[in-house]
This record gives sequence, C-alpha cells and structure tokens, in this order.
Amino acid sequence: MRRALGAAALLALAATTAAAQRPAVSPRLAVALQRDSLHPVWLFARPALTLDSLRGWIVAHGGTPRRASRWLHAVSAVLPPAAVEAAGRFGALRRIQPVARYRRRGAPDTFEPALAPPGAVFPAPAQDSVFGPSAMPLRRLNLFPLVENGLTGAGVRLAVLDTGFETEIETFVGATIGAQQDFIFNDSIVRNEAADAASASTHGTSVWSLLAARVPETMMGIAPDATYLLAKTEDVRSETPLEEDNYVAALEWADSLGAHLVSSSLGYLGFDDGSGYAPDDLNGDIAVTTRAADSAVARGIVVVTAMGNGGPTPRTLITPADGDSVLSVGAEDSTGAVAGFSSRGPTADNRIKPDFTAPGVAIWVASPQAGGGVSYGRGSGTSYATPILAGGAALFLEAHPGYDPIALRSALRRHADQRAAPDNARGWGRPDLHAATVYPAGVAMNELGDTLTSVVPRFTWTVPDAPAFARPFAFRLRVTNENGTSLTLLDTTLADTTVSLGAALHGGVRLSWFLTATSADSAVTTAVSPATLTVPAWVTLETLDNPAGTTIRDFRPEFRWRSPDAPAPPGPFLYDVRVTRADNGQIEAAVDSLATTTYVPAFDLERNTPYRWSVTARLGGDVETVMSRGSFVIVDDTSPPVTVLFQNFPNPFPQPSTGQLTTCFWFDLAVEGVVRLEILDLRGLPIRRLLPRNDLGPVLRRGRYGRPEVGDPGCDTRFTWDGTTEAGVNVNPGVYLAKLTTAEGVFFKRIVFTGPAP
Repeated sequence: MRRALGAAALLALAATTAAAQRPAVSPRLAVALQRDSLHPVWLFARPALTLDSLRGWIVAHGGTPRRASRWLHAVSAVLPPAAVEAAGRFGALRRIQPVARYRRRGAPDTFEPALAPPGAVFPAPAQDSVFGPSAMPLRRLNLFPLVENGLTGAGVRLAVLDTGFETEIETFVGATIGAQQDFIFNDSIVRNEAADAASASTHGTSVWSLLAARVPETMMGIAPDATYLLAKTEDVRSETPLEEDNYVAALEWADSLGAHLVSSSLGYLGFDDGSGYAPDDLNGDIAVTTRAADSAVARGIVVVTAMGNGGPTPRTLITPADGDSVLSVGAEDSTGAVAGFSSRGPTADNRIKPDFTAPGVAIWVASPQAGGGVSYGRGSGTSYATPILAGGAALFLEAHPGYDPIALRSALRRHADQRAAPDNARGWGRPDLHAATVYPAGVAMNELGDTLTSVVPRFTWTVPDAPAFARPFAFRLRVTNENGTSLTLLDTTLADTTVSLGAALHGGVRLSWFLTATSADSAVTTAVSPATLTVPAWVTLETLDNPAGTTIRDFRPEFRWRSPDAPAPPGPFLYDVRVTRADNGQIEAAVDSLATTTYVPAFDLERNTPYRWSVTARLGGDVETVMSRGSFVIVDDTSPPVTVLFQNFPNPFPQPSTGQLTTCFWFDLAVEGVVRLEILDLRGLPIRRLLPRNDLGPVLRRGRYGRPEVGDPGCDTRFTWDGTTEAGVNVNPGVYLAKLTTAEGVFFKRIVFTGPAP
C-alpha cells in the first residue's frame, strides 16, 4: 500500500507546475516505485545545494550515495520509497529521475572467428602488408598516408569506455596504458575478475584492438602509440548491463586525467522493465549519458560514440548519439554502402544523425580466449565503426593538438564524401582523414568579398594549419567570366599562393574562381568561390550625381570621383572629364588625361542652365565612361533680366529607374504681373493648370520660380506635373506643351510623356 501511495504522489508531482519550489519528477520514477523497494535515482541539485550536503541528505534519509557528477551537479543514489517521497518535497532539488538500467535495443554486434590464417583471409597489397587483414578500414578512411608520415597517435590520451579489456594478451604488447578503472567493482583492474561473466571483456577487447593492436601481419591498430585510459563501465552479468552513473563517472574520470578523446561503443535506448527513452526523448537534452557526453565536449574532449544497430528504420539512434556535439558513427561496408543494421536519425529535434560513417561490416578484430589466449576474426556493428573513426581522430589530433572538438568535426565534414547532401543514414558520410589532416581548415582565399577592390584582380590564399609533412603545395587556379559566357580568363599552375589576373576588367564583370591544392604527399582539395565576384566600376561619381538633380550656387563647382585600384601595368588611370548642357548636349567644359580624381573648371559656368558631367577612365587603349545620373543647375539669386521658360526636366518623363516620376518646370519672371502656367495637348486644349494657384495668387513678383532650396534635388513641387488631368486621370503617352503666359509674352516648351510609371 505504501508503494502505491508513493507512486500516486510522484505522478501528481510530475503533472503539476503549481509547486514551483519542488523538484521536477520524471514520470518513469512512478513506474519504478511500483516495481522495486529500493530505487536508484538521480538527484539533480539546485546551485545553492552542494554535492556534499546532498550526500548527507541521502544518508540521513536511509539512502546510499553511488556517484556524484560535478558536471551535472547531481548525485545518483539508491533510496527507499520514503526517501523518494521526501526528495519530491525537497525544494533544494531541481529534478529527480531514475538511473537508467539498460537493455540493448537492436541487433547485437557480431563476431565470427577466422577460418583460415590471417594472410589467407585478407591478401593485402605491399604498401599495407604489415596491417594484414586489418588494413581495409585504413584504406577506406585514407589513413595510410598519415601512417606513412609517422602518425601513430603519439601524445594523444584516448579514453575507451566499454565492458572490460584483456590488457595482457599478445595483441596489446607495447600498448601504453595511462590509467585503468573498473566502475563495476570499483577497483583498477579492467580485465575479467572472478565475479565477472566469462565473456565480460570480449566486447571491450575487440573494440580496443582496433585502436591499440600491435601484431604485425596479423593485426595493427590505427593509433598504437596513443596513451590509453581504459574504463570498464558495463556489467554484462545481468539483463541490466549498464547504469548511467558509471558512464558519467567514467567521463569525468577521463577528464581528470587529461583525456583528449573518448571512444565509446556503448549506447542504449531501453530500460530493463520494458520502458525506455522514446524517440521523442532523443533531443540531446534528456538522457543523462547524452548530457554528460556533451559536457565532455564542452570541456574540450572529442567524444566518438556508436549510433546503434537498430536500422534501417528511421529514428533508431541510441543515447548518447543524440548529443549535439558528439560524433555519432554509423556503419558501412567495404564498398561504402551503409549497413542495414546501422541505426538511423534524425534526432527528436530533427538534427541529422549520424555525423559520419566508417567501416563496420566484417571488421578484423581480436577476441580474448580462456587461459590468456586470443583469436582473430571478423565482427560487424557500429561498435567497430566507432573506434575506427576514433583512431583516425587520434592521428588528426597528433598532427593538430590545438584543435577543439568542433573544429575537428568541421574538418571531417569538409572532407567527407557526402558533405554536399548529408542525410540520416550516413550523415556527412565517410571522411577522408588524409585530406582532413592536411587541410583541416580547407584553403582560404584572402580578402575577397562580393565586390573586388581592383580592376586587375589579385588572388591570394593560404592553407591554414597545414602540417609540415604536407608542404610544399602545388596549386591550380582557374578564373572564369560569368557574364553569360563562362569564359576562362586564367588557368595556371603555380607553387606560390598569390597570382594576378594580369589584365584590367571592366566594372560589372562577374568572376568565379576554382582552386585545387595538392600537397607534397598527394592530398588534394578544391576550393570554389561561394559566390560570383563583381569587378568594381572604374569610376564612381562623388559629387553632383543625384538622380533627381541638384541645385548649387558655386559657379565653378568641384567635380570629384573615385576609382578602384589599378596596378601598373596597365594602370594607373588617366581621366577625361566633360561638362555638357543637359538641354542640347553641348560641351561647356572639358579636360583630358587628368591623373587626379578632381576637376574644377577654369571659368564660370552659366547660371540657370541644367548641366550633366561625365568621366572617362583610360587604361592604355581601354576606356570606361560614367555619366552623372541627374543634372545640376547653378542658381542665380539676382533678379532675372529677362523672362524665360526653361526646358522641363526630366524629359521624357517619368523615369522610374532614377525615382523621377514627375517633370519639373523652371521659369524666370523679369516683370511683375499675372502669370498662367498650363499643360496643353497638341490641339491646344487645356489638360492641367499649374498657375495661378491660391497660395501664390494670380500676380507674381519678379523672381526665379520652380527652384528648390539650394542643395536640394528636384524642384519646387508646386511646379511639377505627374501626367494627369485636372480630374486626376492619366493622360495618354505622347507629346504635350507647357504654356507660360506673362506680361512679357507667351512661352512654350515641348513635353514628352511616356505613360504612367508601373
């Protein structure tokens, strides 16, 4: 009865949010209460509660502390039901959930002893004969070039978490064991002990052999000179082989010993009572093993873990493969086809998993035998794909000891065979470890944005973090013109990391580049421009270039422009400047062969006359000309001596490309009087009246009309026409007349209306 009441109370705690100061309680704990009288649970403390204080609370309530995790700020413990109920009321706790006691879900890893001597099983080519039957994974991950350059994992501290390890068999003669810890019996012996099942160390030994074996012509591990931290975390004697707290404790132990890399061929989904994590739980934030693995990565440890053998159904991955930062590994065969048993993603939050695949079918491994013997044979499972990729990562870290886990992952992704289209069967695919190690950051093209800074483009690149054995490099650079032709402008092979195109290109030309690098030991990578590059215009006007027009008072304005870099040869630029009347195109001022980017006319320009100006930039016999987008007028503030109606502008109108949707009228009035300004059609019929108007009255004083304030674009909006009638209806495209009636006479100008702006 007491247990039933406890379960009901915990279910109520899990379902309510009213008790904000009480810990959250996993619904699975209520199920466990129905089954057991003693309950292994995780107690997650709030920051103010120390782990030592939490241990004291556990003991005071009749429980037994098991493991403390400083990463999770939690303690696992075995509690009686009354203590579990008390924990549910303990406000210093953040969450309570059962310690997962797992059963494997999916196909088990397999092992078949060899039926013939190793040499007959796997005839190897001469270059890798020393590896014998264990050579295939090294070929598939392209590891042999790294081995030939002397990489063996030296200097890398690699932790292996598994069922146990027969450290004294011939397979591991010469292996360096930095530390070993049995988290089942809490001692420092990871070999089988008297209380172990006979097969306890089989799985771990086979996994470790892929990393540390050293039996030439029979079996060689990928990283035989790494320093190994061996953690026995899985108890195979029962149907509850692993408890999460052992796994978490082993990760923290490895961290305390300076591990750079963890290989874990453990991962589970189902609890021993038939329940377990549902696919929706595998979001990287729920399973304790996943959270601990991501915490290890956050501390700079590369964590490589198995995807599981539950495929080919989607969402069959296991914990901690759902971690955001871990490298989860699926299995493929020797042809690159994904293994049917290899678990698939995605995670519950739709992240792609696995991260990578590695050989995991018919893999040559060692298997311990009774009496200290060993046999060799072939095994299959993501358990074997995992240490194979971890071994490659160890060689990478030997070459790049400063790389953090995310940088390593990026390097592997950059050189994986499915990088262009990762999916939930193979992730980014099988990485090329040779290319990833030689080009961990790829090839970086320097200082190239979307727009170039020179009309004679210069390409400079680097190979960041390339190891010494990879140098020198040979490069091939190809540059193409993408303006509709894809014409090759440059295709050259060189040893240097910089090259100039050699010829000037016109502004607006779009380029793409393709760079291939080949290392001294034949590693090849290719870099491609992520977007087309645009050559800058030879000239950009900096003054008097407003599309809507500009008014000024300076009779000798300064014309300024800028140009991009034009190295010699063919540079530098020389410039020809022209100032022309906007109404008739007549050149009013000109200069040739300027070496500077400013020009001031030697004489005054006419007042009240619309001008435009242009600059022609010359490189040798090649030229590029730019014209001001709008006109400018020098405003005369004196009283006009004569009455005149200036040509409307822009004309034709409207000009949507420059934002000019109306046309502007300027006129000078020399004699005060009644003024009318009208728009007529060619038959003389009135279309629109602009003057007189109420705010000005019928009589206008002497003056200059239509101009805006000095420096402003356009004109006084009272003297504009938008192509509509008095009723606001659009007129038809065509020619119309502006009629100015004054005391000194009637003046006309022709207007070209091209139709309403779209």
